[in-house]
Amino acid sequence: MEQGWHKGLIRVWPTHTSPRVYPEQDRRVVSSCPSLTGLCVSGGSTRAYAAAVGQLRGLTEIGLIPGLGYLSAVSGGAWAAAPYTYYLGSGDHERDILGEYKAPDALSLKSLVELSPEAIGYAATLDFGAALQASNLDRSVSPADVWNRAVGETYLAPYGLYDPDNPVGFTLDAGTRDEILARNPWMPCSPMNTVRDAKYPYLVVHASLSGPTNHAGSLGNVAFEFSPLAVGSPQLLSFKSGEGEIVHLGGGFIEPFAIGCSAPTSVTDADGVVEVELPPRSLTLADAVGASSAFSSRDRDRETYPKLSYWPVEKEGRGGTVSKNRLTDGGDTENYGLLALLGRRVRRIIVCINTLWPLSLDYDPMIWPGADTDPSVTGEARVIDPFLGPLFGEPSDRFPSNSVFNQTDYLKVVCSLQAAKRAGRTVMTVETHTVQSNSWWGIDGGWDVRICWLYNDKVAEWEAQLDTGLRKLILEGRKVAPSGPVQRFPHYLTRGQNPGSLVQLTPFQFNLLAHLSSWNVVANAEVFQDLFT
Repeated sequence: MEQGWHKGLIRVWPTHTSPRVYPEQDRRVVSSCPSLTGLCVSGGSTRAYAAAVGQLRGLTEIGLIPGLGYLSAVSGGAWAAAPYTYYLGSGDHERDILGEYKAPDALSLKSLVELSPEAIGYAATLDFGAALQASNLDRSVSPADVWNRAVGETYLAPYGLYDPDNPVGFTLDAGTRDEILARNPWMPCSPMNTVRDAKYPYLVVHASLSGPTNHAGSLGNVAFEFSPLAVGSPQLLSFKSGEGEIVHLGGGFIEPFAIGCSAPTSVTDADGVVEVELPPRSLTLADAVGASSAFSSRDRDRETYPKLSYWPVEKEGRGGTVSKNRLTDGGDTENYGLLALLGRRVRRIIVCINTLWPLSLDYDPMIWPGADTDPSVTGEARVIDPFLGPLFGEPSDRFPSNSVFNQTDYLKVVCSLQAAKRAGRTVMTVETHTVQSNSWWGIDGGWDVRICWLYNDKVAEWEAQLDTGLRKLILEGRKVAPSGPVQRFPHYLTRGQNPGSLVQLTPFQFNLLAHLSSWNVVANAEVFQDLFT
């Protein structure tokens, strides 16, 4: 055994069983399962971060957080969702953590430039680019850990959730922590963060697990999840490597503290427990949130992506071959976190599309496929969020396996969103969809889900209630040559919104978007309450 490693007992969950049991639905582990309701907060860097904070604030204001079963987060959405769920900062109340809800006529220039360090939104104003550069220059940090370290220092450390010199794991609550310690008495007494409040929805953070390079040079990606009880992939998928070897990737869940362990050789006992060799360091929230936001690009050095050792959980809990895989942004498989909830048969869901792209009122959703860009504009000028169409079967080279709804439903969703925008209302619609089977994602079809699609866009009704000075700044930021402190509001750039900054927002920018996002919820309280009753 390597130095620092210990033999340990861990719980595993194969996902080939029928019916599939997800860890948070396992009565051996939890006394009650999450309700089949959920909130999805999409990826989109600090723009998505600000919108997600506002949406959580709005749901808190109307009293719906205790009724939510799941909080499903991707990339920038995870920058908000993880510290919200595990918060150990100095704030005492929800208003300290999420910020206070204010109606638009109560907002002022002065109030919008103030952002308390105890609020989870504060981290969006920190210089992540500088933290990334410092981490990269630190010779003690391996290339694969550079990104996660910068994410941890920027988005988690302000809330007591990251210390590179004392890495701490995470789990659900004191009960699950104590049960792990009882199985592994050699572990420190308090090695794990626990969810701050039992009323909170069950957190699922999404990343992508990369398979081998094939002959065409592309990578196969498998959805990979981090949650308080388990880490892994709901599906076991196969890829052919460049050498023609068949490689199995994904499949099954293991407890977070055990990630990086050896594969077991024994079968599970009645509680799903097996013996493995555990690594000296536990998986941390920074590892999870960092992986979820590790954006991929063609020019990025492959060695700088986060990596982890993982093995498929096979029949009776036996482990497949251990492999070390790259982890990339959750948006490389699905940017909303919706498909994971459909795999769990969650039946009522709010999907927050915290997008970069305004919804064009000229876009015709009946033109299918490939009409989601404006050919008259140089470069990539999309007329609708590109992650939406593939869910309804729009052909997509990037997301060829994401179809779960009927194509005809796409027309209803888009036309309803456009009608809301034309009327100056919150750009949202509630629709019922029949779920189609999707073997790639492990989704069984033939049942109905009711979804509120909430689209980040300008809302004339909200803006009309702002004071004249704020309205003027917003209009200046929407000119062909935008100017002023809130350029492109509410569609801040994913990167480079502010000169010299990678993803950093100003307090003014963050607050304005968070207030719009929270108002979108509060102003439609009856719609959301009806969705969950």
